[in-house]
Amino acid sequence: MEDDDQEQARQARKEQSMKDAGLSVEEHVQVDYFGFDESFRVDLPDGYSWIEHKVLNEGARRKYMNRVNREVRLQKSGDAFMKMATGDERHALLEEAIVGWNLVRADKKGGETKPLTFNPTSRKAFLESAPPGIVDLIEKDIRDKNPWLVGDVTIEDIDDQIKELEELREKKVQEEEGKES
Repeated sequence: MEDDDQEQARQARKEQSMKDAGLSVEEHVQVDYFGFDESFRVDLPDGYSWIEHKVLNEGARRKYMNRVNREVRLQKSGDAFMKMATGDERHALLEEAIVGWNLVRADKKGGETKPLTFNPTSRKAFLESAPPGIVDLIEKDIRDKNPWLVGDVTIEDIDDQIKELEELREKKVQEEEGKES
């Protein structure tokens, strides 16, 4: 009976013989492309709350893209008009990607916080009333995990974001200078 060293040596000789013969020594495994289901959590600043979102599969991607399809209208003069509502696009993405959470909400009667059940209605309410910075945090992670979304971003969109960030930076600098004096 072979011991472990003899078995490893025999396996190494076998693999070398296969390589010398031009054969593959790797075991090939067929992939199940129907089982694509990947989700991630975004931890919120309180350290307790989190949002779970998914990487959009092709079906979810199609649904999102159909919701944000921009309609172009041509006038008789030849002018083209395109309706653009970036806020609606953002919410369509968030609604499609967010699949769960650990959130609480204060009870209107006693003020006691209770776990908030995840469902489409509560997700919509959250997206309408959450602080923009929290929604930005979630959106950034969704976009990071769905790199195909970058294809929808134009250079003009990026320039607009840069301008907004520069304006925000200037306000922050002025705010900091005001605190120092």
